[in-house]
This record gives sequence, structure tokens and C-alpha cells, in this order.
Amino acid sequence: MRWIDRGPEPAQVQEYAQKYTHGWVKYSRDGDGARPVDSYWREFRSKLGERSADMCWYCERPCVQTTESKDLAATLDHFRPLSRFPDLSYDWSNWVFSCRRCNVVNKQDRWPKNGYVDPAAGDEMERPERYFDYDAKTAEIIPRNGLSEDKRCRAWNTIDDLGLNKIDVRVYRQRWMQQLVEDLREFPADERVAFVEYLARHPSEFLRLTLMVLEQLREASETPQSPSP
Repeated sequence: MRWIDRGPEPAQVQEYAQKYTHGWVKYSRDGDGARPVDSYWREFRSKLGERSADMCWYCERPCVQTTESKDLAATLDHFRPLSRFPDLSYDWSNWVFSCRRCNVVNKQDRWPKNGYVDPAAGDEMERPERYFDYDAKTAEIIPRNGLSEDKRCRAWNTIDDLGLNKIDVRVYRQRWMQQLVEDLREFPADERVAFVEYLARHPSEFLRLTLMVLEQLREASETPQSPSP
């Protein structure tokens, strides 16, 4: 997971918020009336996807802009679940571009005590880069060393509830990283810098993990430099 700049809020969001938020609050918080049928947040799914080249903001795999019920179908997730935080139903800062697997299959309506790591956190200290590291031997996403107990719990909540270390995802991620290292080593030493800079500038699958692997290679003196995350 890497930090995503959500971008400026479209004007229409406030229009929808003023018109429809109250209905969700009445239903979810007050238990009043039937479940609302509006879901105009879906209109902004593609706009949010553009911020990450259609990569899921949670698992960093490419999403498919379709309504088909595939694991990698693009969805718009309410970071703080709609059922628990209805006042944020039309809150731009609460929307996350996500694949169906991370959102519908794994995360669902969960919201643990310590919450989750926000991929588009406004506070720089709360961004994913402050929370996660990568174990090259196991291909696992792990909490960074030195986190407070609260932040460590938040990191594990995110890893476990979003299925970021499920076996199939881990195997796929490991193959991706192995191929990256092989590709990098094929370049002459004086061309590796340009390759690293290219990867950093172009959003791609597992970009954050790519940057972490490049940093580990730099520390092992296998590549001259690594861009700052």
C-alpha cells in the first residue's frame, strides 16, 4: 500500500451530500425507514481510479473498470463503513478506489477499534509508508519497526482484514518482485539509475513494494540509488 493523493473534491460531491446524507443517517443510525437506494458515489469511482492508474489503493493490483463480479472489478469503498459512519456517506475524504476483493470480499463492513491505515491520509505521519515494510524472503507485508502499539495494531488490522498476505496474493507478489530483481540485474550498473527513476515516475502494479525492494537493493549495493518514497 502506498499513499495516494485523492485530488480536489468535485463540486458535485457537496450537492449529493446535502441531498442524500440525511437519509443514510436516519436509516443506519436512527433505524428510521427503508434503506436508501441512492449510491451516487459510484459516479466518482473512475475519477479516483485515475489517481492511481486504476491500481487498487489497498493491494496495488490493477482494477477492471466493470460491473462484473470479479475479484479485481473496480469498486468505491467507504473507508469508514457506510453502515457505521453514515454521516460520511458522501464525504470525499472517506472514499477509496478499491478492487472488489479488498472491499467486498475481505474488508466488508469491518471497523476495528484501532481502525485501518488510510491509503489517502491527509496527515503525512499517517500515510502507509509510515506503517509498512516488506519481507523479501516471505513476500509478506509487515509493520515497520518502531511503531507504537496503537499503530502496530492498525497495521496488522489492515494486513489481516484486507487479506494482503493471503497465500495467492503473496505468491503473485513474490513472482512480481523476483521478476523485478531479475530485470534490474540485466541492466548495466550505469543504466540502473535511469531504470529506477522510470519505475518511480510511472504508476504500476505494486509500486510501493517496488520502491521498498529497490531500497533494499540499494542498501545491498546492487543498485546505485533509490528514489525517496
